[in-house]
Amino acid sequence: MSDASTSVSHVLVPRHELLSKEDSERLLKELGIKSWQLPRIAQDDPAIRGMNPEVGQLVKITRRSQLTGEYVVYRAVSAAVGLKAPAEPAEKKKEKPVQKVEKKAKAASTADKKKSSRAKSLRKQVGSKKR
Repeated sequence: MSDASTSVSHVLVPRHELLSKEDSERLLKELGIKSWQLPRIAQDDPAIRGMNPEVGQLVKITRRSQLTGEYVVYRAVSAAVGLKAPAEPAEKKKEKPVQKVEKKAKAASTADKKKSSRAKSLRKQVGSKKR
């Protein structure tokens, strides 16, 4: 039924098996679902990494429980999360021309002056109303 089984052997790690293409098709037809509807398992997951799974392949996971006994779940293999392409070297950030920085600083100081003059006029208005 399966191509490979778990290479990790530990009491807390359930048995993982890769399903063949024929078994996968039969299972999906039997359940009446598409592979994208299954939960995912990463291609680089430690439990299946040694089996060299392909993206889209189905994994049968057999778990043991004291309450329910043995039960089976299925996962679809998704692209490896940890195997990203190497990052390209970061280019030097382009420095902003001095003129643009100066213009922004001047505009900010002008805005601050307008705010402070508006605040002064409001204080005068409030002060005259109190009297």
